[in-house]
Amino acid sequence: MSQGQAPRGESWFDASDPPARADLATCIHCGLCLTSCPTYRELRTEPDSPRGRIDLMRGLADGRIAPDPALTLHLDRCLDCRACETVCPAGVPYSRMLEATRGQLERRTRPATPLRTLGRWVLRDVLPHPGRVALAADLLRLGQSPPLRALADAAAAHGLLPRFASQGLAMTPPIAPRSARALARVAPRLPRGARMEPGADGLRFVPAGAPRGRVALHATCVMEALLPEIHRETVRLLVLAGVEVTVPRAQSCCGALHAHAGLRGRARELARANVRAFAGTPDFVVSHSAGCGAALRDAGHLLDDPAARAFSAKVRDISEVLDHFGLPAPQGEPRPLRVAYHDPCHLAHAQGVRVPPRRLLRATPGVTLVDLPNSDWCCGSAGIYNLQQPALADAQLEGKLDGIAAVAPDVVVASNPGCLLHMRRGAAARGSGVRIVHLVEVLGAAHPAGA
Repeated sequence: MSQGQAPRGESWFDASDPPARADLATCIHCGLCLTSCPTYRELRTEPDSPRGRIDLMRGLADGRIAPDPALTLHLDRCLDCRACETVCPAGVPYSRMLEATRGQLERRTRPATPLRTLGRWVLRDVLPHPGRVALAADLLRLGQSPPLRALADAAAAHGLLPRFASQGLAMTPPIAPRSARALARVAPRLPRGARMEPGADGLRFVPAGAPRGRVALHATCVMEALLPEIHRETVRLLVLAGVEVTVPRAQSCCGALHAHAGLRGRARELARANVRAFAGTPDFVVSHSAGCGAALRDAGHLLDDPAARAFSAKVRDISEVLDHFGLPAPQGEPRPLRVAYHDPCHLAHAQGVRVPPRRLLRATPGVTLVDLPNSDWCCGSAGIYNLQQPALADAQLEGKLDGIAAVAPDVVVASNPGCLLHMRRGAAARGSGVRIVHLVEVLGAAHPAGA
């Protein structure tokens, strides 16, 4: 019997958070998931398809097999994009089973290599702490200074940096000084009569007149550090729509990356922190990141308690909230803009949000919305997948960029930080002039401050 092998007929999974047998039994092996799966389309091997991976999980549950490097690789290759869930006629909760299995593998079989130790440290001890994320951004900004950037580029060009490091640096946008990244800097750009109210429990942004609704914004762990303009534009547009916005100080990282990586205990801790932080939110908890929104909506299942389910039921994407409340008519002469919309996996497949962003874009004067081929196919970002599985991630990216080139838009909307940064890197490497932006950037340009 190999190391870690369970006695035949006895489940390899232990009693601590295994995938549910009832879930594993839902797959009927119809094969409709095959062509929806990015890795199956690329590799054409059954164990790299959703039903093949479910077979591996069933084998572990039945004690027929035990983890080995080949099994682990097949599960690691999954982008957890959830496209298979969209097409599945049996309602298989694939992502739920995959993440539970990864949790068991992470806890019981993963070797503690230096790289894995570093990754776990970043997930556990950096991302959930805003101050540490801000410090990391400061260090990255220092690395973007001309001498250090030239040194890093030379090292990458000569193969002295590992691929994940050079690719990560290429994805990192220009980082502003810490003072320029703060959400509070949106205050001068708020609509006339609106105001910002700092408080011990966070920030509050109040529109002029009686609010049409009250929401709380989940800030994410990276938006203010890497994409502060998106962070601020989200708040400004909500206030412009007549909505009061609170940003609770006690909130935390959504835990999506932790859940994907099998750090289930840490994901639950973060979910509990967010359930507490957003308790009492009147209308909606707003997310401007597809991956974060999906994780927040999954908190009810992850924690399985009434407070968490109530919290998850209030989570909405920024497109849903702006579509619900509506924006005022834009002022001034519209500029023609040809826009293609990319469906982030965790917005389209995990949250089922497809119509609101398109409706908002079609209602924006000057915008011509063009269909992007395979708009809901994964771009390959998938959290940190693009750093862990760069060859497979780049294969997905190339397909996405080919689709963009086929319709030649001025702008591609991709409302997820990972998609944005990954696709921007690929477009720049191709020499493409297409701009890849968040939905709120297109809407914000049609409603400029002071107009």
